[in-house]
Parts: sequence; C-alpha cells; structure tokens
Amino acid sequence: MNDLKHLFLLLISPAKTWQKTDKVPYATQIFINKFLYPLMGITAIASFSEYFFNDISLSRALQLAIIEFVKFFAGFYALVYIVKYFSTYLLEVVQPESRIKRFVGYTLGLYMLFDICIAIVRSFCEVPPIVDFLPLLLAYVVWNSQKYMEIPEQKSILYVVATTILFLAIPLTIQKLLCFLMPGMI
Repeated sequence: MNDLKHLFLLLISPAKTWQKTDKVPYATQIFINKFLYPLMGITAIASFSEYFFNDISLSRALQLAIIEFVKFFAGFYALVYIVKYFSTYLLEVVQPESRIKRFVGYTLGLYMLFDICIAIVRSFCEVPPIVDFLPLLLAYVVWNSQKYMEIPEQKSILYVVATTILFLAIPLTIQKLLCFLMPGMI
C-alpha cells in the first residue's frame, strides 16, 4: 500500500518523493515481488476488461492482456539493463543496481497506472485521443529524479530526454513486436 501511495506522490510532488525514496530501507526483491509484479497483473486485468465492456472476442482479450503484461515485464528488465549502461558509460555516474531497479520500477509503475486508468475509462466511455499522451508526464517525473539518480548538472538534459524516450519507447516496441508476432493481432 505504501508503494501505491508513493506512485501517487510521484505525480503530486516528485522531487520530495524521490528524496524520501532512499531514506526508507526497502529490499529491492520485495519491492519487485510484492508491488511491481502484481501491478503488472492488474494492468493485464484492466486490459482484459475490454472483453466485458466492448465487443471483442475472448481470444483477442487474452492476447491483449498477455501483451500488456509482457510489455511491462520485459520492459522492466530491459530498462534496468539499459539505464544501468546509460548511467555508467554515458552519464559517468555509477549507481547501485538496487537504486536503478527502484527508479525503473516506480517510473514504469507510473506508466502502468496511466495504462490502467486509460483502459478502465475506455471501457465505460469514449475517450479523446489526447489521453494517449498521458504517459508523457513521465518526463516530469524523470526531470525531478535527477538528484535521486545523482546526475551531474551538465548532463541533465541528456538524461531527461534519453530516459524519457527509453521509458516510452521500450514498452511500446515490445508491444508492437508482440502484436506483430501474435496471430490475428495485426
């Protein structure tokens, strides 16, 4: 429950919330197992809910749910690897892996929260296409994470732009790849 509160606080005041993140001792594996994986499951369930409210087949709803889960599951591990590499070699900042996993986990958790909200709202009413740009709020959260990630001032723009693009592009790329590979999804 504290992690969900943490996600909402990241939207309201990200700078303060990132500062508090290091002060609270928390095992990374517990964070992943008890918060991140269940949130991925809830995202898949929210995607599957289209079966009940829209006119799609059960097999299509299952495919959408699987794609939604896998895009965040694989996206998490891909982002941890890429952000660690990016941080170490391009930004020249060595980070402990636990910090990178928490950063990626909370930021991706925010993306999942956006996807859940969009899926639920789309189930009940027509939503304008502008809502699809809601994940761009991740740029604001990433911008405020600079102190938490100990990014030097001169590389802050590179960090914000590249990290935001990575967080948006990697899950979307995985989703498009899975849609291409699954029969009947094109």
